[in-house]
Amino acid sequence: MNRDEFIQAKNFIFTDIERELQIARADHDRLLCMGITPGGGNFLAALGLLCYTEFGGKLRFCRKRDDGKDFASENFNLFFDELGPGYKAFRQHHNVYDIFRCGLAHEYYVKKSCGIAMFGDEDSPGIGIDPSGEYSYLFVVQSYNRDLRNAFDRLEKDLFGRQASV
Repeated sequence: MNRDEFIQAKNFIFTDIERELQIARADHDRLLCMGITPGGGNFLAALGLLCYTEFGGKLRFCRKRDDGKDFASENFNLFFDELGPGYKAFRQHHNVYDIFRCGLAHEYYVKKSCGIAMFGDEDSPGIGIDPSGEYSYLFVVQSYNRDLRNAFDRLEKDLFGRQASV
């Protein structure tokens, strides 16, 4: 992947997630008047973010199995740790790839009790134990998006020497 292709992919990723966050912030009555169901696509955004994490890991680490196929879980886990120390610490005690990424991608739900919110505590990682106790886990799209964007910005600098001004 060259730099232009990377920037295009990065713009697609974060424009799509930001659009869902904007829809979630929009006035519910106005959306209803336009025939749009209020709220953002929290499930779809969470699935996308987790898949994009694997994509980032493939670009940064390019781990392959002996047969040449991508080692998806290893690429995911290594890049997930790049999202920040809170993510790395969480993954040490939870199989994030299986429970969250594979759960959403293959079984259409997180494999454990999990709330998926568009917004939450802005200072916390986007994935963790649900502090309210309502669910076992909580995934917060806005926070995960912020941390994944930062990881992609660092990845761009590492791969291409500097971050493009977009």
